[in-house]
Amino acid sequence: MILRLISIVLITSTLSGQKIDVYSRPVRTLPDFDIDVIHYDIHLRIAEQEKSFFGQTTITFKSLKENLQTVPLHAETFSILTVKDGLNELDYNYQNGWLKIKTQKPLSKGEQKSFTIRYESIGKVVDPSKYGMGGAKVLGIGYFPETKDNPELVQSHNFPEGARHWFPSNDHPADKATSRIATTIRSDWKVLSNGMLTDTQYKGDSTTYVWDLNLPNSTYLYVMVAGPFKVIEDSHGDIPTNYWVYPKDVPHGMRSFHRTPEIMSFFEKEYGVPYPWPKMDQITIPGIGGGAESTTATILGDITIHDEKADKDFPSHWLVAHEAAHQWWGDYITMGDWHHAWLNESFGTYGEYLYSTHLNGHDEGKINLWKKKQAYLREYHNRYSRPMVFNQWKYPNQNFDSHIYPRGAAVLHMLRQIIGDEKFKHFQRTFLNRYAFGNPVTQDLIDVVNESAEKDMTWFFNQWVLGAGHPIMEIDHKWEKGKLTINIKQVQEGRDFSIFQLPATVAFYNGANVKVEQIPINKKEHVFTFNLRKKPDLVRFDPQDELLYEATFPQSIDELIFQLKHDNVIGRAQAARRLKDHASNKKVLKALEKAARRDKQWFVREASLNSLSDYASIRLLVKQYKVEKHTQPRKTIISVLAKSDPEVALKLIRTNLDLDESYVVQAEMIRQLGKIGLESDLMILHKYINIWSPRKILSKAAKQSTESIQDRS
Repeated sequence: MILRLISIVLITSTLSGQKIDVYSRPVRTLPDFDIDVIHYDIHLRIAEQEKSFFGQTTITFKSLKENLQTVPLHAETFSILTVKDGLNELDYNYQNGWLKIKTQKPLSKGEQKSFTIRYESIGKVVDPSKYGMGGAKVLGIGYFPETKDNPELVQSHNFPEGARHWFPSNDHPADKATSRIATTIRSDWKVLSNGMLTDTQYKGDSTTYVWDLNLPNSTYLYVMVAGPFKVIEDSHGDIPTNYWVYPKDVPHGMRSFHRTPEIMSFFEKEYGVPYPWPKMDQITIPGIGGGAESTTATILGDITIHDEKADKDFPSHWLVAHEAAHQWWGDYITMGDWHHAWLNESFGTYGEYLYSTHLNGHDEGKINLWKKKQAYLREYHNRYSRPMVFNQWKYPNQNFDSHIYPRGAAVLHMLRQIIGDEKFKHFQRTFLNRYAFGNPVTQDLIDVVNESAEKDMTWFFNQWVLGAGHPIMEIDHKWEKGKLTINIKQVQEGRDFSIFQLPATVAFYNGANVKVEQIPINKKEHVFTFNLRKKPDLVRFDPQDELLYEATFPQSIDELIFQLKHDNVIGRAQAARRLKDHASNKKVLKALEKAARRDKQWFVREASLNSLSDYASIRLLVKQYKVEKHTQPRKTIISVLAKSDPEVALKLIRTNLDLDESYVVQAEMIRQLGKIGLESDLMILHKYINIWSPRKILSKAAKQSTESIQDRS
């Protein structure tokens, strides 16, 4: 029986609350280079105590212009000592981030030259915020003092334009060159750089490490990290895959990285291209939360190292997979300019999704992709909407946002569903091979997709990659005399793509029977009519959750209860969330309680518990805490219980805080103590301030809760 109709919106608002005007940013065009760098021979001597370095870089290049009299290079922060062509000193002008070198005589087009620049940086540290990198700790060369979390070390950070701060360069992703990086440091340290270690030179209290990469590579992917690292050796066939960690982290290092060979094999099969580099090292550093795909030597934030207890909640495999995918998408092929960055990041993020699905199963893959869509939608509603390829930016890093990471992954997934798995893999293989070690742009990829799909997919890229936004639809359905009518209207406005073409489907559920129909959408309004034997128990738009969209879709309480029992993991969780406003209804309450106890997926149990927050049985919550195995529902139980019955919650928290096997649940307990605890609980909180936990979640929660209780006392 239909109790009443309720209209649901997939996210809080369907109107974009755009707060940043990205269209006011300057328009960029592809660069017109004067030179093509062939090789960098970089020699550094690090004086970490003085936060200084001394460098000599020989740049071998060829002229791309006729009668070239001035060679422009990016250079900042360091002081130039000499510039030479062989033994001859050259005149130069050095200002405003450019080192412009005057040639002895005009160079003809194609003529090859080598210039050697000596330089030094004494006590200078780059402020990343001056270059649009406000959240970064390092740009160029950074010096980290010893702390309880990390040893003293020195590292480079080149993304996006950091190379120019430690060696003169044509610092743009479209100019790839081979490299030698020779770094002299104190004898108790090691150095990691791109390529293979070809020489180690010992002299007194210093050691020089020489790394050579004989395959072309973009400057933002160059790396140099020096410190007292321990190296855990591993391999993928004949390819070394070593893991560089702090000495204290050796016992836990393999836990973070042990899936690396498996991940490489997975991507070789997915992309149809063998791993294209001579090694794949990974090294942990302070100051970043994620990673950066330096070619053959990925850097990862040291928070990726964790103990056994943390592995369930803070696994590293997704990050290792994302950065490993970049060795193909980003390093092997690299965007032709910054506003084509989706060629790197969308594929890296989609690769992360693919491997997570392979590792954790189909349902977890659906949850992963759903979360990615939500991340994009938050940015869309709270910050801005833009095309994925958008040539208006002040700083390169403005291209690296949720429009190309999670949205890009969702877009690639839709493309795969449309052209099919076989043709999608064919296009990946063809594209990677055709543009190996090159710098393609988006049109190059579109051409290969069209070729592999054997049909023109330009419409897809026009709306999803070159256009902004996503479909926002009003969907309604009506049953009358054996006919089901579905009305669909696209209502997105503003700069967003006006009318999206969607190869959509709809499913009709009757008990255990499911019938799926195609409903291609290609105009503003559609009316679809279906002759059915009986009224469906559930009408489900996009039943496999393949599309990126928002919609209002009226459903009865009976439909939602049916969906909570019978749909896939995303649909069941969606139904649980939609039933929250009706949890006072006895039938709804019973269905939510049953799902909270018995649904096979944690994602649905968590959603059901959240929807029960105002009506949950205290007995149910306490019992579920004892039997629930997954972290997220247990975390929700603690927050709901603290709101529903603080006295019972306090007893449970005080009894179980030290015993709980999840750092995440412990942190939630500590946070709730701050809200409902007493002054006597300060002793409990105090010991957690100094206890190690991943990402310091226990100490942060303990400090915050201590302040909350003290403020109330």
